Amino acid sequence: MTSKYKYYKIKHQRIFDTPQEVLGHANGEYVPRGREYFNRIGDGEIVEDAPIFDYFHLQSFGEEKDWEWRLQDIHGFIGVGSIMTGWYISNDFKLLLENFKIAPKYHFYETRLKYREEKLKYWIFQFPIDHYQNINFKKSQFESYPDQNIYSFNTSEEFIFFAEKHYLETRKDLKTKKVCFKSTFDIAETTENETIVSEKLKKAIETMELKGFLFTEIDYEITVE
Repeated sequence: MTSKYKYYKIKHQRIFDTPQEVLGHANGEYVPRGREYFNRIGDGEIVEDAPIFDYFHLQSFGEEKDWEWRLQDIHGFIGVGSIMTGWYISNDFKLLLENFKIAPKYHFYETRLKYREEKLKYWIFQFPIDHYQNINFKKSQFESYPDQNIYSFNTSEEFIFFAEKHYLETRKDLKTKKVCFKSTFDIAETTENETIVSEKLKKAIETMELKGFLFTEIDYEITVE
């Protein structure tokens, strides 16, 4: 069936039309044993016994005086920890996400963010992990270029093999025409490696006036088994 919810691509805002221009990202260089933990998280492991990561700070590619010019409810990573897949998010955003259906697998890690001499509770949102398991590839569709043939696949492994072979031969990616999820999610990752959110979650983020989110339309169909 076609999903009853409209979906949007979601990203965090990084560049601004301001004198500072570039947003600060989260650096965990001062977290004890941070590199060890972050490498494990970056490899897709869920570290159940992780401590509170104390502390991160914001850093950008600009001048140090501008690193903390803007605090958002969502940041990316830089430096130590940049191997991690996911977002660095505020406590408010984490509490909101817990009221919605997040596609498995994912995990939250509690941290402290030192921002303007104050330590704030922020979280590593490890997401996605093994997200292809949430997709029915038999009911999804992909278009090849330049021949514009439409394909479906029996398994994620078959999709990956064909997509890699197609790219080597044409230097073009397969284009997603339809993604069929195995369940209805409010936030999920697609075969385009894009994070999407339901209209319901988008509206909740906007109602709470959480900072740093960019939403755009998607150009493929979303269905649910």
